Amino acid sequence: MTQTARTTLRKTLMMAGALSIMSILAPGATAHADSPGSFHYDAESVKPATYYAALSNLANAVMFSGLGEKLIFSPYERDDWLRRAGYVTRPPMPDMGIVGVLYRAAKPEFAGRPDFAKPETLRWKTGSFDRTLDPGVQAWALLKITSPEFHLQFHDLPENKIAALMMLPQARTMAKALMSRLRNSQGLFAPRMADGRFSSPKPRDQAAVLWAAASFKLAATSTRTDYWHQAYRDLTQPAQAAQLADQAFAAMQKLPPTRAGDRAIAIAALGRYALITKEDAAKAKALAQIRQYAKALQSLEAQPSLSDIALSIFGLTEAGRILQDQGLIELAAERYQAQLMPLWQPDLAVFRNAKDAGTIAYTPKTAGAVVAALNAMRWYGPAKTKAQAAKLYPRFFEGAIIRSGLLRGSPLGLVSEKYRKQHPAAHFAHPILPRPEQTGIAPVFAGEVRFDKGQWRMTDPLFRTGPAMFLSHMLAIKSADGRDDIFIAEALLKRLGA
Repeated sequence: MTQTARTTLRKTLMMAGALSIMSILAPGATAHADSPGSFHYDAESVKPATYYAALSNLANAVMFSGLGEKLIFSPYERDDWLRRAGYVTRPPMPDMGIVGVLYRAAKPEFAGRPDFAKPETLRWKTGSFDRTLDPGVQAWALLKITSPEFHLQFHDLPENKIAALMMLPQARTMAKALMSRLRNSQGLFAPRMADGRFSSPKPRDQAAVLWAAASFKLAATSTRTDYWHQAYRDLTQPAQAAQLADQAFAAMQKLPPTRAGDRAIAIAALGRYALITKEDAAKAKALAQIRQYAKALQSLEAQPSLSDIALSIFGLTEAGRILQDQGLIELAAERYQAQLMPLWQPDLAVFRNAKDAGTIAYTPKTAGAVVAALNAMRWYGPAKTKAQAAKLYPRFFEGAIIRSGLLRGSPLGLVSEKYRKQHPAAHFAHPILPRPEQTGIAPVFAGEVRFDKGQWRMTDPLFRTGPAMFLSHMLAIKSADGRDDIFIAEALLKRLGA
């Protein structure tokens, strides 16, 4: 990191003005004490809320909606999952809309009256399905499916474990589709239309596939002894994930990231690839590219987007951890203060898209970028910034995802009775969220919401699978041992020797 880059950011921070902690964290208007809107998340209650918001989007996409190609699995494998989950006798298996390869988008409208006790009633109307096969969609879903902490948190019960194990053949199917169906003649991962034609590949998708493939390989080769890792060791082939990762690494060389946000995703992906590759030259090249992209992130374009600002904070933080360069983490914290915090709007508990923006717009991609930045700072930032980000995180989740209407319904129906006895219902689903049984709309993320003329309104009602899976992945919580799913674990970082 150059001294010039540090000096520039510090000058920017001074120009931005010293925002007091009180003004930054000042709460907005509080609803009447007896109204559903009076409940506000704090650092503890937000954990189950974020978890179940993410789970609801993943479960609806891959298990309930039917939004993809039907997945058929062996009854012998099903019996193996039941044994691993702790079942003694075989329970009835509902006729759910389980899919392998996911479609790009749909209106999240239930085909009939939903009953969360009967998963077969949770299918969506098929008329709006965009049947494009998008590599970004498969990659972000595969990444969430192969994220271990997600499947170890709130997974104490057999029914939770069987749900996690049922996603294992989905991971295999998505990886196979990426390798055999979603690579164009140049070896790049590209969307494939329903008529079989490819559209233009995107740099971020190459990095997302690499991240997902490396995550899959790490899951399949981990020595951890819990039920989930044992299943991945026994029921997957690490060679499949390794081959996909090598293909994605090669694709990134052909179509490298040029935007700040894409470079940040690439840093996270390359760090994991450096862990799984058996080739010393490939590992060295991956680490060199992390240094290259971290250097590029030390400065941003003249008017960067909110997403690029936020993801650059995430990328610099992870690069600092991988490369053991505390200066990069300090630079991330300085950018957080200089370029992200001046966009904070306390009354709405969101960050503005630009300092003078008349309208505030949030998509799952925008919200996911900000969540990644807040996670980076509240977990790995300097002490003062860490405390500030920790206080902002539950407020941002509530403002940008709940009160904005980005999450379209309550996921409370997905919460097992045991967990509901341990926490108030509001900790899993905010009381203002509408019940899907009443609206007929699945509890998933909308495509976009906007705040304009004093109110939030939904401007894109579609469930866009890739962005929804991206936000779901970033809505991670730490396990008791300090691990999370979006930053490389400390034990693995020691293996890099960067």
